[in-house]
Amino acid sequence: MVSLRILTLNIHKGFSMGNRHFTLEKIKSCLRDSKANVVFLQEVVGENVKHQNNISGWTDNNQMEFLADSVWEHYAYGKNAIYQHGHHGNASLSETPFLEWQNIDISCLSFSQRGFFTW
Repeated sequence: MVSLRILTLNIHKGFSMGNRHFTLEKIKSCLRDSKANVVFLQEVVGENVKHQNNISGWTDNNQMEFLADSVWEHYAYGKNAIYQHGHHGNASLSETPFLEWQNIDISCLSFSQRGFFTW
């Protein structure tokens, strides 16, 4: 029997609840410790110029690539929320390649963009 470990997590753009602490490094460590084969993430920052200039420890590349690092070789990002200084959305990290994937916009309100992945 093949065993598959799947994890899903809303990373809140790398911040603790209430945005008091930038916790992306801790999130990365916990994801690795989970030994998940596939990881589904919400609120992953693709780009944020404001935080890049003001948050100590902000990653040089996007959060998806930082979290995937050398553990999950295959990853995909779907941009959902777009704002003046950047964007964030969903990400999938996987040990095995995706055959195909798609991010589907399900936004109902202009001020609250939403989407989900299919693969």
